[in-house]
Amino acid sequence: MPHDLRLSLRALRAFVTVVDCGSITGAAAQLHIAPSAVAAALTQVEEEMGADLLIRSRAKGITPTPEARALAARLRVLLEEYGETLDWGRQQARRLAGPLRIGYYAPVAPAFLPHALGPLLRDHPGIMLELSEHDNDSAQEALLSGALDLILFTGGDLRPGIALTPLLDLPPYVLMPEGHPLGLIPCPSLADVADHPLVQLDRPVARPYVERLFATAGLRPRIAARATATEMVRSLVGAGHGIALLNMRPLTDRSYGNDALLAQPLSGDLPPLQLAAGHALRHPRRTVTACLEALQTWRRTPEARALIVT
Repeated sequence: MPHDLRLSLRALRAFVTVVDCGSITGAAAQLHIAPSAVAAALTQVEEEMGADLLIRSRAKGITPTPEARALAARLRVLLEEYGETLDWGRQQARRLAGPLRIGYYAPVAPAFLPHALGPLLRDHPGIMLELSEHDNDSAQEALLSGALDLILFTGGDLRPGIALTPLLDLPPYVLMPEGHPLGLIPCPSLADVADHPLVQLDRPVARPYVERLFATAGLRPRIAARATATEMVRSLVGAGHGIALLNMRPLTDRSYGNDALLAQPLSGDLPPLQLAAGHALRHPRRTVTACLEALQTWRRTPEARALIVT
């Protein structure tokens, strides 16, 4: 079994420097530490090795024994490898390469995320993108555990240890099939919506958000169907099974079923959902910082604003 690592790298470096310099004061000057600290380090090394490795005399200073020179030679290799390992680690932290693990709770993330990250991935082909779908809770949990580097979520119920970067404020809108009577109203109200069957997106955050909108207005919607996927909600609406309240629209006005859809903003001062990026408060890798910068650049583009129904 190997011994516990009781000697610090500072003590080992002091020992090697004394062997090279032949004096404690010379080593102290080279290492920019006090001679007493060098002397203490030498004592630690000799006690750990169980032998007197350095011969001390006032006339000649420090004379290394053959065993001391052999030990110093091996320690030089160790200290050089340690320095090279640190340099390698710093380079890895700075370089834009390796996995970039993003978890998202954004119902139409496929509509914008590939385009938003396109310039970053084109400029840095060494980045390996790994995307996984979550809800708000599981995304934050995975981020804090280190399983994810970055999350895209609605920013609600933020956990300690996560830094938030707001991206877009997303007011609610009503989605309807083309030719629906509500399409004649430029900005229908919640009361107008409550008169029609509703297809509900049954996801954490989305469902309670819509329920609060109606409850605050003193209204009760007529639920015709529920679905856990945004595209299923859109397809049900396109097929004429009801209308829906959503917050972010994809850059298409057709459903998977190729039905034409219409998105209308709602009247009234209704609270939006916020799309945000989150990363752990610990110092992020350069790749994560670059991804946040790419998202901040994207949020100012017409393509980002096109996701908002106003």
